[in-house]
Amino acid sequence: MQLPNNAATNGWYNVLPDPAPAKQVSETIRVPYVVLGAGVTGLSAARQLATHLPDEEIVLIEAERVGFGTSGRNSGFVLGNHFHGGDVPFENPALVAAHARLSRGGLNILRKLVTDYEIECGWHDWGKLHVSAGAEGDASLNGLVQGYETLGIQAQELNAEEVAAVTGSTFYTAGLKVEGTTGLMNPAAMCRGLGETLPPNVTLYENTPVHRLERGQPSRLITANGEVIADHLIMCTNVFSPALGFSKSDMVPVVAYASLTRPMTALEQAEIGGDANGFGLLPAAHGGSTVRRTPDGRILMRNSFGYGPGDTSNSDMLARARANHIESIKKRWPKLQDFEMGLEIEHTWGGAVGVTRNVGHVFGQIEKGIWGSIGCNAANVARGTMSGALIADMIVGNTSDLLSDQQSVPRPKWLPPDPFRKMVARQRLKKMDKASAER
Repeated sequence: MQLPNNAATNGWYNVLPDPAPAKQVSETIRVPYVVLGAGVTGLSAARQLATHLPDEEIVLIEAERVGFGTSGRNSGFVLGNHFHGGDVPFENPALVAAHARLSRGGLNILRKLVTDYEIECGWHDWGKLHVSAGAEGDASLNGLVQGYETLGIQAQELNAEEVAAVTGSTFYTAGLKVEGTTGLMNPAAMCRGLGETLPPNVTLYENTPVHRLERGQPSRLITANGEVIADHLIMCTNVFSPALGFSKSDMVPVVAYASLTRPMTALEQAEIGGDANGFGLLPAAHGGSTVRRTPDGRILMRNSFGYGPGDTSNSDMLARARANHIESIKKRWPKLQDFEMGLEIEHTWGGAVGVTRNVGHVFGQIEKGIWGSIGCNAANVARGTMSGALIADMIVGNTSDLLSDQQSVPRPKWLPPDPFRKMVARQRLKKMDKASAER
């Protein structure tokens, strides 16, 4: 079975202090509920389930450390809605609105948890700025304007000079600022904080990959040094689910690569100008570069794409992505191209996500005693948090309008097996890669 094999670096995680020693499964454990996967979905599911069932013991199992895997490898946006300009006009406006409500629900959950537990993750309700660097992006910005109008969300159009005032870069031709719908943060720090503040009836086991899963009633999760036997299994394993026998034809494993620079000096920040408190830029069109400036003066650049979870540790792919990121930074801030003075890359990494054909989602009871929330479509922080809470609600029989929204999301459309799936996916990713390198 292909277990998570992430590269040894994750910039967000590596800038944090070392965590406390991990607790691992070392014997046979019998519990009523086990959640597999401690990303944002699994953390949310375990927390919500424990809140509903305070007298029940719940086990949460993570193959690596909390915050080191996919949920801690994204760009650090908590998106209250997510679409591209090319998606407008919406094929199904009601479904898009449902997705937006679910995302806002997840955003609200996370904002409250970060506030209530004083989780130090650099949370900043800055919003988001969609940016364009050419004709294709400008057309997509027009689509975004229409999309936000459809959803009843206010957005402010910015010209090149106004974008430059925010970013310190003259690279961009136009932008669209959306307030109040996005939080910016260090995702690895946030995940670690969520793991450290779980309810007392949740036991978290880390560095505990499941080598074999025996489905049934109960299910048995076999690890290197012990096993967990549970009446109810909740699968929150996303892109790694096929390795455990789930969702084999539901999604394509896509790897997005990012780099994080060292903190800029005060002189360097003064040189480029822009908002020194940090910002978050999203490409208006598919295939563009996602950019963050963090409160401590780092720049994150995310573009370049690969196929398959194993690509997260592929040295050739990491080297190519790093080179792309350096060039992308130079294009935006030419004053920083003297890397002897300035902005060397400290960390480059990849994160694997599951992308479905129709933005579908595996959600609900998979079989007797087994539940799942699988398929994030690269918008997993807010949506994953919400779906994790809702799967717990569903298990205990709670209903809500948000659960109805979640149940309105279709199942993923069938995908052909490899090698055809891989061939088609890689052709599309090459086009995205070329586009991101040019922007």
